[in-house]
Amino acid sequence: MSLIPIHFAGKANPLTVITPVKRGWRRWLTIAILFVFKHLPLGVVKQLAFIHFARWILVRGDKLPRLDPNQPEENWPYDLYVFTTNFNGSWDQYIDAFGRIKSVSKGLNMLWYTSAGFPGPWPMRLFKRYIHYFEQQQELYYNAYPGATVRDIDAALKLSTAFQEFLEQTENDMDDEEFARRHRQFVNEIAPFLGQSGQPAEQTAHAHRSLPQEFRP
Repeated sequence: MSLIPIHFAGKANPLTVITPVKRGWRRWLTIAILFVFKHLPLGVVKQLAFIHFARWILVRGDKLPRLDPNQPEENWPYDLYVFTTNFNGSWDQYIDAFGRIKSVSKGLNMLWYTSAGFPGPWPMRLFKRYIHYFEQQQELYYNAYPGATVRDIDAALKLSTAFQEFLEQTENDMDDEEFARRHRQFVNEIAPFLGQSGQPAEQTAHAHRSLPQEFRP
């Protein structure tokens, strides 16, 4: 399968993967999604701070959307498992993080175990080939903050709060020395929140490869 390169300006990139799931696994998969995210340790969540958004959706094969009343109803023998996300960094860095963080790789086994041909997060070479094969081309992508990462946005919110507090503390009359003292204190506090935005992310293009026969649904 040939690749049509897609380049997005900014620090965030999109990814959508759609895999087939046998009908009998539908109920188990819903339970697995809830279990994984209810038991994901807080420390792991902080390690995944490069993710803007992630969602898992199960589309029933017997209730596929119809774009027109004249479109024939379809009843596929399998369901569709949709994973869509926006993230910072390159494609390879994102997939590597899923495989290298132990708690996350365990969750991946539960979330994608029901998908046809899923090889597991290890070895990474097979996992990446699987994701390449089922990844969908992005025709439309909205990025509210193209020049900011998740950490940039978090720092900006903290900076905004600190600035409002500084304005409240200095709204009353005071001498120059007192204002200078409070200003130095304010600058020292917000220094960690000052970053550089607007730099484009590394523009990467990866080739879709044919999946070996044993991985095909």
